[in-house]
Amino acid sequence: MLIQNAVFSLVILILASLIAEPLARFLKLPFVAFLIIIGFLGSELIVHLGFDTGIRASSFNQLVFYVFLPIIIFESAYSINRKALLKCLYPILVLAMPIMLISAGIAAFLIYWGIGHSSGFPVYTALVTGALLAATDPMAVVSHLKRIKAPEEVTTLIEGESLFNDAIAVVLFTTLLSMALSLQGLDNTGSDTPFWFHFINFLKIFFGGLLFGALCGIIGTCLSYILQTRILENVLLVSVAYGSFLIAEDYLMVSGLMAVLASGLIMNKAHEKFIPKEDRQFINYWWQVISFFANAMIFILLGVTITYSMFEERWLAMLIAIAAVLLTRALAIFILLPMMTCKSQNSVGMPTKKVLFWGGTRGAVTVALALSLPVELNAWWTIQSMAFGVVLFTLFVQAPTVPMLLRRTHPTKPNQ
Repeated sequence: MLIQNAVFSLVILILASLIAEPLARFLKLPFVAFLIIIGFLGSELIVHLGFDTGIRASSFNQLVFYVFLPIIIFESAYSINRKALLKCLYPILVLAMPIMLISAGIAAFLIYWGIGHSSGFPVYTALVTGALLAATDPMAVVSHLKRIKAPEEVTTLIEGESLFNDAIAVVLFTTLLSMALSLQGLDNTGSDTPFWFHFINFLKIFFGGLLFGALCGIIGTCLSYILQTRILENVLLVSVAYGSFLIAEDYLMVSGLMAVLASGLIMNKAHEKFIPKEDRQFINYWWQVISFFANAMIFILLGVTITYSMFEERWLAMLIAIAAVLLTRALAIFILLPMMTCKSQNSVGMPTKKVLFWGGTRGAVTVALALSLPVELNAWWTIQSMAFGVVLFTLFVQAPTVPMLLRRTHPTKPNQ
């Protein structure tokens, strides 16, 4: 009966997501925030009633990584405004690559120093935490920005940064987690594996996924030119998204999400060239629907995973993580970004920097990585609690106040 219970539970979750959207709109809170509340209250009620849903916490990792994340990353890459992306590409790449890597290191140091327990929370655990918290998620913020017609530059910078740094953060997290497990003697590579081995492995996973994704995108482009039919094009895109991810991840041992990102961007350009505008609108709408569903399921799973004991026993760790993320984001936006773009024609103005700072929310990828932590890792529950605390803060505090900040920083543009 477990499979029947799981299907029934899935239907209930879908209905819950439908109820959450109008409530979120009425109270002007992020939609995903209500999903977390529904997941939390629903799980508590189900446990109290003794009902077996058929859903197991041990399967959250596979469910999120193999079902939901490929859809979210591919939809972001396929749907993003390519012309606006190219216009802001330099600051976006600076934010998503060097600044993200530096920020992960700074956040790790601040968290390690704040926890102050080198045996219970060693350096390598802090590095894994820094990588886990590095990925930004625009879903909660962009919905607000689009509703008040925010300047295109602001929306593109936030979406573009998340598009690239999500995939990169997953590669960084995977590499650092492997290193942490090897230092604990829990990995096949052994505890004496040199740092350069992990660095080379990072480059292999990163660029290998990028190249394979480009190849999948090129193959998809050729097939797209032949098909040019709405329904078949959607079937093709699903095949490209999941095919590039699965082959890269499970057979080539490179980054599946980098492959999805590259293939999505190439299919974006291909459809702009080969597919009529009205067909592209249909395809975009269909992908928005399934991406909506994937995001909804991830945040409901977050609500299901949250427990009272996290707040009772790990509240201080949560506050340290929130402070570290905010301080690191401030350093990244107000110091590192101007330094690295000072000679560029695409420099970011101070009003936009303020929105980028406060709008750098965490979401689906951070939740997915937190759910994937192996219980053998030192302080895994502390890391998961910190990740959930940061996500809750960004969704319930940062995201709802972004429109207010935007009206102050861009007083005339939102109404244009």
